[in-house]
Amino acid sequence: MFTQCRANKRNGERCTLPAKGADGYCWAHSPEHAGERRRAASRAGKSKPSRELRTIKDEIREALAGVKDGSLDRNIARAMFSGYGVLLDYIKLERGVYVEEELAARLEALKHGDEGNAAS
Repeated sequence: MFTQCRANKRNGERCTLPAKGADGYCWAHSPEHAGERRRAASRAGKSKPSRELRTIKDEIREALAGVKDGSLDRNIARAMFSGYGVLLDYIKLERGVYVEEELAARLEALKHGDEGNAAS
């Protein structure tokens, strides 16, 4: 039978998850799992697709304006847009991998009884 985790949450309330280990902590608070939690948080922090997409949108707008005002050759713009298409496909792929890793981390947390952090 599991007892309640002895840790306090960030808001000061007592953690309501079951303590799974002999140390009296749930998976989310156990010092034994700190490295796993740190790695998962690190992976989440490395995803910066929003900045990349904003940059690409700005560059596409500049290219369109250049074609419109005649300062950029249409053939060069066409080649640029082809390159942007490849880049955007890669960003979509990268996001898919990130989502898969995030879901895997959440499933692992659920397996270890960390339902509170898995839903966040």
